[in-house]
Amino acid sequence: MADLFNSLGSALGGLYNSIPKLSSELEQVIVKEIQMIGAPPGTRAFVRLAGLSGTIAVSLGAYGAHVFSKKEIDPERKVTFDIANKYHFIHTLALLGTPMSGRPLLTGTLMTAGLTLFCGSCYYHALTGNKAVRMVTPYGGFLLIFAWASMIL
Repeated sequence: MADLFNSLGSALGGLYNSIPKLSSELEQVIVKEIQMIGAPPGTRAFVRLAGLSGTIAVSLGAYGAHVFSKKEIDPERKVTFDIANKYHFIHTLALLGTPMSGRPLLTGTLMTAGLTLFCGSCYYHALTGNKAVRMVTPYGGFLLIFAWASMIL
């Protein structure tokens, strides 16, 4: 088994040496990305969570454009759905940046909780017509504000 890894390493090393040298700027970007792998414990989970959140945002956006918009519903609920989807996308992208913030666990936790409460309550209201859940929407909004502010720390 060790021989297999040694020969694989030699082959990859030979392949690397045969590739023309990268520009120093591109090499610096790659080095930064590799260093990102060594991000503080727990922060890479936010990148994965952003991937999941983005998947859900695109799926709900498609649903809103192709199914939800064709249903006979109150136009206010459609606006609420669109606002939830817009904020969902924006804060999914922001969630990707949390490992680079000064307090990544704090920022990522606030961003995730805010996104869930704000967008989740808006989606729920838009899809069901139940306005009772909208009581938590402002709390989600405050958490999103605090998440952005925590990036200053």
